[in-house]
Amino acid sequence: MRQVGALESTYQNYKDIADFYIVYIHEAHAADGKRPTDFAKEKGITEPATFDQRCTVATRLIEEKKLTIPCLIDGMDNAVADAYHAHPDRVFLIRTDGKLGMAGNRGPRGFKPALDKVADWLAEYKKTGTEPPLAFGILEKPSKKRSNRRSSSAER
Repeated sequence: MRQVGALESTYQNYKDIADFYIVYIHEAHAADGKRPTDFAKEKGITEPATFDQRCTVATRLIEEKKLTIPCLIDGMDNAVADAYHAHPDRVFLIRTDGKLGMAGNRGPRGFKPALDKVADWLAEYKKTGTEPPLAFGILEKPSKKRSNRRSSSAER
């Protein structure tokens, strides 16, 4: 999560009119993973093998980044990450009617543009008290090709 500062700022600006959650999913760049980062190696961040370990890593992120946004933890079956194609990070806007208003492109490149669009939408909503139209629509729709690829790799 490269843009945690911008996410926290958006939360602070609009938490009075919207619910925000971080959903912590599996590690994108664990020290023992396929694409380890120097940061993960230095901090000893490995892919959790249990839900308790995943909660510990998520708590560490929240504390180190001084986030106040509520955090939910994806189960070890990675159901949320798979259903929302959320790896490595992604921003979603869910309207008050429960419908998906916007799914930003996957991070890290898609994160900031999507967060900016969500902030614009929330600013308009805060100003007018009514949900603005979603002129920006959905930025990316998950493809079946990705879903099938995920399924086949999970079966290996």
